[in-house]
Amino acid sequence: MNAVGAYIDENSPEIVVFQEAKGNKPGAQGGGDDTVDASSFASAYLHRKYVHEMTGKDGASYGYWIGAKSAPSRWIEDGFSFPGGVDRKVIAGIWDRVLNGECLGVIGLHLSYQNSTVRQKEAVWLLEWLKSHERDCKSWLVVGDFNADKHDPEMKILFAGGLRHLYKELKPTVGAFNPIRRIYGENIPSLTIDWALGWNVGGEASVVLDSPFRGEWVSDHAGVLIDLKK
Repeated sequence: MNAVGAYIDENSPEIVVFQEAKGNKPGAQGGGDDTVDASSFASAYLHRKYVHEMTGKDGASYGYWIGAKSAPSRWIEDGFSFPGGVDRKVIAGIWDRVLNGECLGVIGLHLSYQNSTVRQKEAVWLLEWLKSHERDCKSWLVVGDFNADKHDPEMKILFAGGLRHLYKELKPTVGAFNPIRRIYGENIPSLTIDWALGWNVGGEASVVLDSPFRGEWVSDHAGVLIDLKK
């Protein structure tokens, strides 16, 4: 996390989004209102929101975190659960007058890992959620771990439903090239499963932290850096 903090300090994004963030209180207390993972750079992000999802084997809270330099007009907490998957939480914020005078919504989520069938149901839920929240803001940036590559049915549902990926170049975000990821095997495929998707919003996304940064592999996933000005 110190390496992640150094990367964030170097690039200074307006908004930072984590999945599987560790809460600053034990899980039984809901994780508190922040994440210990951001301790090295949280001072630059005065407006922060943490949502508890589950309690880990270590007794700690794990969930979702957004840090922002400017205050959102609204935070949103939500979630979904379908048979065959796991209970998932959703975190979102809305910022007014940031896109040519219009609002921007940012939603972070994590689709279930079990199988494509349950993720297809979650994909339909996400599209319905975006449509229902267009009354709050028409433009949304959807980011997170989708546990699915572009060829998987759940991603095709999202693309057909109006979401488009913002990658200028599709590069793997997980794979055996990452020594941490090799916990799942030496011959696992290289896939793009972490996405930046636009709903009535354009921009350019890049895969980052897919190699050591300052001598460290920071995660078993790569990160995603998004420039909406493009």
